[in-house]
Amino acid sequence: MIRVRFAPSPTGYLHVGGARTALFNWLFARHAGGTFVLRIEDTDRERSTDEAIEQIVDSMRWLGLDWDEYYRQAERHDRHLEAAESLLRSGAVYERDGAWWFRVPEAGATVVHDELVGDVRFDNDQLKDFVIRRSDGTFVYNFVVVVDDVDMAITHVIRGDEHLNNLPKQMRIYQALGHPMPLFYHLPMILGPDRGKLSKRHGATSVLEYRDRGILPEALVNFLVRLGWAHGDEEVFSREDLVRLFTLEALNKSAAVFEDAKLLWLNQQHMKRADLGALLGLVEPLVVARGRVPEGMWTEGGSDRLLAGLALLRDRARTLRDLAAAMEMLFPVPIEREDEATISPLQGRLMRVLADEIERIESWGAKGLEELFRGTLARESATLKDVALACRIAVTGRKAGPGLFEILSAVGPAVVAERLRAYAGAMSA
Repeated sequence: MIRVRFAPSPTGYLHVGGARTALFNWLFARHAGGTFVLRIEDTDRERSTDEAIEQIVDSMRWLGLDWDEYYRQAERHDRHLEAAESLLRSGAVYERDGAWWFRVPEAGATVVHDELVGDVRFDNDQLKDFVIRRSDGTFVYNFVVVVDDVDMAITHVIRGDEHLNNLPKQMRIYQALGHPMPLFYHLPMILGPDRGKLSKRHGATSVLEYRDRGILPEALVNFLVRLGWAHGDEEVFSREDLVRLFTLEALNKSAAVFEDAKLLWLNQQHMKRADLGALLGLVEPLVVARGRVPEGMWTEGGSDRLLAGLALLRDRARTLRDLAAAMEMLFPVPIEREDEATISPLQGRLMRVLADEIERIESWGAKGLEELFRGTLARESATLKDVALACRIAVTGRKAGPGLFEILSAVGPAVVAERLRAYAGAMSA
Protein backbone atom coordinates (compact mmCIF):
# COMPACT_ATOMS: atom_id res chain seq x y z
CA MET A 1 0.00 0.00 0.00
CA ILE A 2 1.25 3.49 -0.85
CA ARG A 3 2.25 5.50 2.23
CA VAL A 4 3.71 9.00 1.92
CA ARG A 5 4.42 11.78 4.36
CA PHE A 6 4.80 15.53 4.54
CA ALA A 7 7.25 16.35 7.29
CA PRO A 8 7.62 20.12 7.85
CA SER A 9 9.89 21.64 10.47
CA PRO A 10 7.85 24.10 12.59
CA THR A 11 10.48 26.81 12.70
CA GLY A 12 8.47 29.20 10.53
CA TYR A 13 5.44 29.51 8.30
CA LEU A 14 4.48 27.12 5.51
CA HIS A 15 5.68 28.71 2.26
CA VAL A 16 4.89 27.85 -1.34
CA GLY A 17 7.79 25.40 -1.70
CA GLY A 18 6.65 23.39 1.30
CA ALA A 19 3.02 23.63 0.22
CA ARG A 20 3.94 22.21 -3.21
CA THR A 21 5.73 19.29 -1.54
CA ALA A 22 2.69 18.62 0.65
CA LEU A 23 0.39 18.84 -2.36
CA PHE A 24 2.37 16.36 -4.47
CA ASN A 25 2.42 13.85 -1.61
CA TRP A 26 -1.30 14.34 -0.96
CA LEU A 27 -2.24 13.98 -4.63
CA PHE A 28 -0.16 10.82 -5.03
CA ALA A 29 -1.76 9.27 -1.95
CA ARG A 30 -5.29 10.20 -2.97
CA HIS A 31 -4.75 9.05 -6.59
CA ALA A 32 -3.38 5.69 -5.45
CA GLY A 33 -5.83 5.16 -2.58
CA GLY A 34 -2.91 5.29 -0.16
CA THR A 35 -2.16 6.98 3.16
CA PHE A 36 -1.02 10.57 3.64
CA VAL A 37 0.89 11.22 6.88
CA LEU A 38 1.48 14.65 8.37
CA ARG A 39 4.54 14.46 10.60
CA ILE A 40 5.70 17.58 12.40
CA GLU A 41 9.48 17.37 12.74
CA ASP A 42 9.84 19.39 15.94
CA THR A 43 12.97 17.90 17.47
CA ASP A 44 14.77 21.26 17.17
CA ARG A 45 13.67 22.42 20.59
CA GLU A 46 15.13 25.91 20.35
CA ARG A 47 13.59 26.87 16.99
CA SER A 48 10.32 24.87 16.90
CA THR A 49 7.23 26.71 18.14
CA ASP A 50 3.61 25.81 18.75
CA GLU A 51 2.64 28.93 16.80
CA ALA A 52 4.44 27.60 13.73
CA ILE A 53 2.74 24.22 14.10
CA GLU A 54 -0.66 25.92 14.26
CA GLN A 55 0.17 27.97 11.18
CA ILE A 56 1.23 24.87 9.23
CA VAL A 57 -1.92 23.00 10.22
CA ASP A 58 -4.15 25.98 9.35
CA SER A 59 -2.43 26.31 5.97
CA MET A 60 -2.92 22.63 5.19
CA ARG A 61 -6.59 22.80 6.14
CA TRP A 62 -7.15 25.93 4.05
CA LEU A 63 -5.58 24.22 1.05
CA GLY A 64 -7.81 21.19 1.62
CA LEU A 65 -4.89 18.79 2.18
CA ASP A 66 -6.41 16.48 4.77
CA TRP A 67 -4.19 13.86 6.42
CA ASP A 68 -4.86 10.29 7.50
CA GLU A 69 -2.29 10.12 10.32
CA TYR A 70 -0.65 12.82 12.42
CA TYR A 71 2.56 12.67 14.45
CA ARG A 72 4.86 15.01 16.33
CA GLN A 73 8.42 13.82 16.09
CA ALA A 74 9.35 15.13 19.53
CA GLU A 75 6.91 12.65 21.10
CA ARG A 76 8.87 9.72 19.62
CA HIS A 77 12.12 10.27 21.54
CA ASP A 78 12.00 6.89 23.28
CA ARG A 79 11.67 5.09 19.96
CA HIS A 80 14.59 7.07 18.52
CA LEU A 81 16.70 6.11 21.54
CA GLU A 82 15.76 2.46 21.15
CA ALA A 83 16.83 2.45 17.49
CA ALA A 84 20.08 4.29 18.27
CA GLU A 85 20.96 1.85 21.05
CA SER A 86 20.48 -1.06 18.67
CA LEU A 87 22.99 0.51 16.27
CA LEU A 88 25.37 1.17 19.17
CA ARG A 89 25.23 -2.51 20.13
CA SER A 90 25.79 -3.63 16.53
CA GLY A 91 28.87 -1.47 16.17
CA ALA A 92 27.41 0.74 13.44
CA VAL A 93 27.51 3.59 15.97
CA TYR A 94 30.19 4.51 18.52
CA GLU A 95 30.39 7.07 21.34
CA ARG A 96 32.96 9.87 21.51
CA ASP A 97 32.90 12.95 23.76
CA GLY A 98 29.36 12.16 24.82
CA ALA A 99 28.00 12.13 21.26
CA TRP A 100 27.06 9.06 19.25
CA TRP A 101 28.69 8.80 15.83
CA PHE A 102 27.68 6.75 12.80
CA ARG A 103 30.52 4.98 11.02
CA VAL A 104 31.09 5.60 7.32
CA PRO A 105 33.60 3.50 5.34
CA GLU A 106 36.71 5.53 4.57
CA ALA A 107 37.19 4.13 1.06
CA GLY A 108 34.88 3.88 -1.91
CA ALA A 109 31.70 5.77 -2.62
CA THR A 110 28.03 5.83 -1.74
CA VAL A 111 25.71 5.74 -4.72
CA VAL A 112 22.12 6.80 -4.13
CA HIS A 113 19.22 6.56 -6.56
CA ASP A 114 16.57 9.19 -7.12
CA GLU A 115 13.62 8.48 -9.41
CA LEU A 116 13.91 11.91 -11.04
CA VAL A 117 17.66 12.52 -10.97
CA GLY A 118 18.92 8.96 -11.39
CA ASP A 119 22.06 7.64 -9.68
CA VAL A 120 24.18 10.15 -7.75
CA ARG A 121 27.66 9.29 -6.47
CA PHE A 122 29.15 10.63 -3.23
CA ASP A 123 32.75 9.82 -2.30
CA ASN A 124 32.94 8.42 1.22
CA ASP A 125 35.94 10.59 2.10
CA GLN A 126 33.60 13.57 1.73
CA LEU A 127 30.94 12.06 4.00
CA LYS A 128 33.05 10.98 6.99
CA ASP A 129 31.53 9.77 10.26
CA PHE A 130 28.57 11.85 11.42
CA VAL A 131 26.71 12.46 14.69
CA ILE A 132 23.26 10.92 15.17
CA ARG A 133 22.89 11.79 18.88
CA ARG A 134 24.29 14.96 20.37
CA SER A 135 26.02 15.06 23.73
CA ASP A 136 22.90 16.65 25.25
CA GLY A 137 20.86 13.55 24.33
CA THR A 138 18.95 15.05 21.39
CA PHE A 139 18.93 13.35 17.98
CA VAL A 140 19.79 14.87 14.63
CA TYR A 141 17.49 15.13 11.63
CA ASN A 142 19.17 12.57 9.38
CA PHE A 143 18.75 9.83 11.98
CA VAL A 144 15.23 10.44 13.27
CA VAL A 145 13.77 10.93 9.78
CA VAL A 146 14.91 7.44 8.80
CA VAL A 147 13.63 5.83 12.00
CA ASP A 148 10.26 7.49 11.56
CA ASP A 149 10.00 6.56 7.89
CA VAL A 150 10.82 2.95 8.76
CA ASP A 151 8.30 2.77 11.60
CA MET A 152 5.59 4.47 9.53
CA ALA A 153 6.23 2.18 6.55
CA ILE A 154 6.74 5.09 4.17
CA THR A 155 6.96 3.77 0.61
CA HIS A 156 7.75 6.97 -1.32
CA VAL A 157 9.58 10.09 -0.16
CA ILE A 158 8.68 13.16 -2.24
CA ARG A 159 10.59 16.23 -1.08
CA GLY A 160 12.62 19.22 -2.26
CA ASP A 161 15.98 18.68 -3.92
CA GLU A 162 17.75 20.53 -1.10
CA HIS A 163 17.50 17.18 0.73
CA LEU A 164 19.37 15.21 -1.94
CA ASN A 165 22.69 15.71 -0.17
CA ASN A 166 21.19 14.12 2.95
CA LEU A 167 20.40 10.90 1.12
CA PRO A 168 23.85 9.23 1.40
CA LYS A 169 23.75 9.45 5.20
CA GLN A 170 20.15 8.34 5.31
CA MET A 171 20.83 5.40 3.00
CA ARG A 172 23.58 4.20 5.33
CA ILE A 173 21.19 4.36 8.28
CA TYR A 174 18.51 2.41 6.39
CA GLN A 175 21.07 -0.27 5.66
CA ALA A 176 22.26 -0.38 9.28
CA LEU A 177 18.68 -0.77 10.47
CA GLY A 178 18.20 -3.60 7.98
CA HIS A 179 15.31 -1.91 6.20
CA PRO A 180 14.81 -1.32 2.46
CA MET A 181 14.70 2.29 1.32
CA PRO A 182 11.57 3.98 0.03
CA LEU A 183 11.56 5.34 -3.50
CA PHE A 184 12.89 8.90 -3.50
CA TYR A 185 11.72 11.82 -5.64
CA HIS A 186 13.62 15.05 -5.09
CA LEU A 187 11.65 17.92 -6.60
CA PRO A 188 13.53 20.65 -8.49
CA MET A 189 13.45 24.04 -6.82
CA ILE A 190 11.05 26.84 -7.62
CA LEU A 191 12.75 29.86 -9.16
CA GLY A 192 11.73 33.51 -9.14
CA PRO A 193 10.82 35.29 -12.40
CA ASP A 194 14.47 36.38 -12.70
CA ARG A 195 15.53 32.70 -12.57
CA GLY A 196 17.14 33.30 -9.21
CA LYS A 197 16.26 31.71 -5.89
CA LEU A 198 12.65 32.33 -4.92
CA SER A 199 12.48 35.13 -2.36
CA LYS A 200 9.75 36.95 -0.47
CA ARG A 201 9.54 39.63 -3.15
CA HIS A 202 8.79 36.87 -5.68
CA GLY A 203 6.36 34.73 -3.69
CA ALA A 204 8.26 32.76 -1.04
CA THR A 205 5.78 33.90 1.53
CA SER A 206 3.28 32.35 3.90
CA VAL A 207 0.52 30.29 2.30
CA LEU A 208 -2.02 32.11 4.43
CA GLU A 209 -0.92 35.44 2.99
CA TYR A 210 -2.34 34.26 -0.33
CA ARG A 211 -5.64 33.65 1.42
CA ASP A 212 -5.47 37.20 2.78
CA ARG A 213 -4.77 38.52 -0.72
CA GLY A 214 -8.05 37.02 -1.89
CA ILE A 215 -6.72 33.92 -3.62
CA LEU A 216 -9.01 30.86 -3.65
CA PRO A 217 -7.44 27.68 -2.23
CA GLU A 218 -8.46 25.84 -5.40
CA ALA A 219 -6.52 28.37 -7.46
CA LEU A 220 -3.39 28.15 -5.32
CA VAL A 221 -3.52 24.34 -5.48
CA ASN A 222 -3.87 24.56 -9.27
CA PHE A 223 -0.96 27.00 -9.43
CA LEU A 224 1.31 24.92 -7.19
CA VAL A 225 0.71 21.68 -9.06
CA ARG A 226 1.73 23.33 -12.32
CA LEU A 227 5.08 24.23 -10.71
CA GLY A 228 6.47 20.82 -11.51
CA TRP A 229 3.70 18.70 -13.06
CA ALA A 230 1.84 18.82 -16.34
CA HIS A 231 -0.97 17.05 -18.18
CA GLY A 232 -0.67 17.98 -21.82
CA ASP A 233 -1.38 21.65 -22.45
CA GLU A 234 -4.13 21.94 -19.84
CA GLU A 235 -3.80 24.76 -17.34
CA VAL A 236 -6.98 24.86 -15.26
CA PHE A 237 -7.75 21.84 -13.08
CA SER A 238 -10.32 21.14 -10.39
CA ARG A 239 -9.21 19.25 -7.30
CA GLU A 240 -11.10 16.20 -8.57
CA ASP A 241 -9.27 16.44 -11.90
CA LEU A 242 -5.92 16.52 -10.15
CA VAL A 243 -6.62 13.50 -7.97
CA ARG A 244 -7.71 11.56 -11.04
CA LEU A 245 -4.84 12.60 -13.29
CA PHE A 246 -1.82 12.99 -11.02
CA THR A 247 1.10 10.59 -11.44
CA LEU A 248 4.72 10.78 -10.35
CA GLU A 249 5.79 9.87 -13.87
CA ALA A 250 4.54 13.26 -15.07
CA LEU A 251 6.73 15.26 -12.66
CA ASN A 252 9.07 17.71 -14.34
CA LYS A 253 12.82 17.27 -13.92
CA SER A 254 13.65 20.93 -14.41
CA ALA A 255 13.10 23.89 -12.10
CA ALA A 256 9.77 25.72 -12.26
CA VAL A 257 9.38 29.50 -12.44
CA PHE A 258 7.01 31.31 -10.08
CA GLU A 259 4.88 33.85 -11.96
CA ASP A 260 2.44 35.90 -9.91
CA ALA A 261 0.56 36.89 -13.06
CA LYS A 262 -0.17 33.21 -13.75
CA LEU A 263 -1.50 32.78 -10.21
CA LEU A 264 -3.84 35.75 -10.62
CA TRP A 265 -5.03 34.43 -13.99
CA LEU A 266 -5.76 31.02 -12.50
CA ASN A 267 -7.57 32.63 -9.58
CA GLN A 268 -9.74 34.51 -12.04
CA GLN A 269 -10.54 31.27 -13.87
CA HIS A 270 -11.53 29.51 -10.65
CA MET A 271 -13.67 32.45 -9.57
CA LYS A 272 -15.52 32.21 -12.88
CA ARG A 273 -16.17 28.52 -12.26
CA ALA A 274 -17.06 28.80 -8.57
CA ASP A 275 -20.54 28.19 -7.21
CA LEU A 276 -22.16 31.61 -6.91
CA GLY A 277 -23.59 31.00 -3.47
CA ALA A 278 -20.27 29.82 -2.08
CA LEU A 279 -18.47 32.74 -3.71
CA LEU A 280 -20.95 35.20 -2.22
CA GLY A 281 -20.25 33.75 1.22
CA LEU A 282 -16.52 34.32 0.75
CA VAL A 283 -16.97 37.87 -0.48
CA GLU A 284 -19.39 39.08 2.20
CA PRO A 285 -16.87 39.41 5.08
CA LEU A 286 -14.39 41.13 2.77
CA VAL A 287 -16.99 43.70 1.71
CA VAL A 288 -18.03 44.38 5.31
CA ALA A 289 -14.39 44.59 6.44
CA ARG A 290 -13.78 47.43 3.97
CA GLY A 291 -15.93 49.58 6.26
CA ARG A 292 -18.34 51.10 3.74
CA VAL A 293 -21.11 48.48 3.79
CA PRO A 294 -22.32 47.52 7.27
CA GLU A 295 -23.41 43.93 7.81
CA GLY A 296 -27.03 44.99 8.13
CA MET A 297 -26.91 46.78 4.79
CA TRP A 298 -25.46 43.65 3.19
CA THR A 299 -28.32 41.55 4.55
CA GLU A 300 -30.90 44.09 3.36
CA GLY A 301 -29.36 43.91 -0.11
CA GLY A 302 -31.22 40.67 -0.79
CA SER A 303 -29.49 37.46 -1.85
CA ASP A 304 -31.09 37.32 -5.30
CA ARG A 305 -29.94 40.82 -6.21
CA LEU A 306 -26.47 40.25 -4.78
CA LEU A 307 -26.10 36.96 -6.63
CA ALA A 308 -27.13 38.68 -9.85
CA GLY A 309 -24.56 41.41 -9.27
CA LEU A 310 -21.89 38.88 -8.36
CA ALA A 311 -22.52 36.92 -11.55
CA LEU A 312 -21.93 40.11 -13.54
CA LEU A 313 -18.85 41.33 -11.68
CA ARG A 314 -16.82 38.22 -10.97
CA ASP A 315 -15.47 37.68 -14.50
CA ARG A 316 -13.40 40.86 -14.40
CA ALA A 317 -12.06 40.43 -10.86
CA ARG A 318 -8.72 38.72 -10.31
CA THR A 319 -9.02 38.23 -6.55
CA LEU A 320 -11.74 38.09 -3.93
CA ARG A 321 -10.55 41.50 -2.75
CA ASP A 322 -11.05 42.90 -6.25
CA LEU A 323 -14.52 41.42 -6.26
CA ALA A 324 -15.31 42.81 -2.82
CA ALA A 325 -14.35 46.30 -3.99
CA ALA A 326 -16.54 45.95 -7.07
CA MET A 327 -19.51 44.67 -5.07
CA GLU A 328 -19.70 47.98 -3.18
CA MET A 329 -21.31 49.56 -6.23
CA LEU A 330 -24.46 47.54 -5.48
CA PHE A 331 -25.07 49.47 -2.25
CA PRO A 332 -26.10 53.07 -1.46
CA VAL A 333 -22.60 54.12 -0.39
CA PRO A 334 -19.90 56.31 -1.97
CA ILE A 335 -17.94 54.26 -4.46
CA GLU A 336 -14.24 54.25 -5.28
CA ARG A 337 -13.90 55.45 -8.87
CA GLU A 338 -11.26 53.95 -11.09
CA ASP A 339 -12.20 56.31 -13.92
CA GLU A 340 -13.71 59.77 -14.32
CA ALA A 341 -14.63 61.90 -17.32
CA THR A 342 -15.78 65.48 -17.74
CA ILE A 343 -19.23 65.60 -19.32
CA SER A 344 -20.90 68.29 -21.40
CA PRO A 345 -23.89 70.32 -20.21
CA LEU A 346 -26.00 68.34 -22.68
CA GLN A 347 -24.87 65.05 -21.22
CA GLY A 348 -25.53 66.34 -17.72
CA ARG A 349 -29.07 67.37 -18.68
CA LEU A 350 -29.75 63.98 -20.33
CA MET A 351 -28.51 62.11 -17.24
CA ARG A 352 -30.82 64.14 -14.99
CA VAL A 353 -33.76 63.44 -17.32
CA LEU A 354 -32.93 59.73 -17.23
CA ALA A 355 -32.73 59.84 -13.43
CA ASP A 356 -36.24 61.33 -13.28
CA GLU A 357 -37.59 58.63 -15.58
CA ILE A 358 -35.85 55.85 -13.63
CA GLU A 359 -37.60 56.92 -10.45
CA ARG A 360 -40.95 56.47 -12.23
CA ILE A 361 -40.21 53.13 -13.91
CA GLU A 362 -42.71 50.39 -13.12
CA SER A 363 -40.91 47.27 -14.37
CA TRP A 364 -37.31 47.20 -13.17
CA GLY A 365 -34.93 45.02 -15.11
CA ALA A 366 -32.36 45.11 -17.91
CA LYS A 367 -34.93 44.94 -20.69
CA GLY A 368 -37.17 47.62 -19.20
CA LEU A 369 -34.17 49.85 -18.55
CA GLU A 370 -32.98 49.62 -22.13
CA GLU A 371 -36.43 50.52 -23.41
CA LEU A 372 -36.60 53.46 -20.99
CA PHE A 373 -33.17 54.77 -22.01
CA ARG A 374 -33.72 54.49 -25.74
CA GLY A 375 -37.23 55.95 -25.61
CA THR A 376 -36.26 58.84 -23.35
CA LEU A 377 -33.17 59.71 -25.37
CA ALA A 378 -35.11 59.55 -28.66
CA ARG A 379 -37.56 62.11 -27.29
CA GLU A 380 -34.59 64.33 -26.43
CA SER A 381 -33.15 63.93 -29.96
CA ALA A 382 -30.19 61.99 -28.55
CA THR A 383 -28.86 58.44 -28.71
CA LEU A 384 -27.51 55.94 -26.22
CA LYS A 385 -24.01 56.61 -27.53
CA ASP A 386 -24.26 60.17 -26.23
CA VAL A 387 -24.47 59.16 -22.57
CA ALA A 388 -23.72 55.43 -22.18
CA LEU A 389 -20.10 55.83 -21.05
CA ALA A 390 -20.92 58.71 -18.73
CA CYS A 391 -23.77 56.74 -17.16
CA ARG A 392 -21.53 53.71 -16.68
CA ILE A 393 -18.84 55.76 -14.95
CA ALA A 394 -21.43 57.57 -12.84
CA VAL A 395 -22.96 54.37 -11.49
CA THR A 396 -20.02 51.92 -11.40
CA GLY A 397 -16.94 54.13 -11.31
CA ARG A 398 -15.46 52.27 -14.27
CA LYS A 399 -15.31 52.71 -18.03
CA ALA A 400 -15.62 48.98 -18.73
CA GLY A 401 -17.65 46.20 -17.23
CA PRO A 402 -20.72 44.04 -17.73
CA GLY A 403 -23.58 45.06 -19.99
CA LEU A 404 -24.75 48.53 -19.04
CA PHE A 405 -28.40 47.68 -18.43
CA GLU A 406 -27.59 44.43 -16.63
CA ILE A 407 -25.34 46.17 -14.11
CA LEU A 408 -27.75 49.11 -13.65
CA SER A 409 -30.49 46.59 -12.97
CA ALA A 410 -28.38 44.92 -10.27
CA VAL A 411 -27.57 48.26 -8.61
CA GLY A 412 -31.23 49.27 -8.23
CA PRO A 413 -33.32 52.33 -9.23
CA ALA A 414 -32.80 54.58 -6.22
CA VAL A 415 -28.99 54.28 -6.25
CA VAL A 416 -28.79 54.59 -10.05
CA ALA A 417 -30.88 57.75 -10.06
CA GLU A 418 -28.92 59.32 -7.20
CA ARG A 419 -25.53 58.59 -8.80
CA LEU A 420 -26.61 59.89 -12.21
CA ARG A 421 -27.70 63.22 -10.70
CA ALA A 422 -24.64 63.52 -8.47
CA TYR A 423 -22.20 62.82 -11.28
CA ALA A 424 -24.02 65.11 -13.70
CA GLY A 425 -23.71 67.93 -11.20
CA ALA A 426 -20.10 67.30 -10.24
CA MET A 427 -18.58 66.61 -13.66
CA SER A 428 -20.44 68.93 -16.06
CA ALA A 429 -18.02 71.10 -18.03
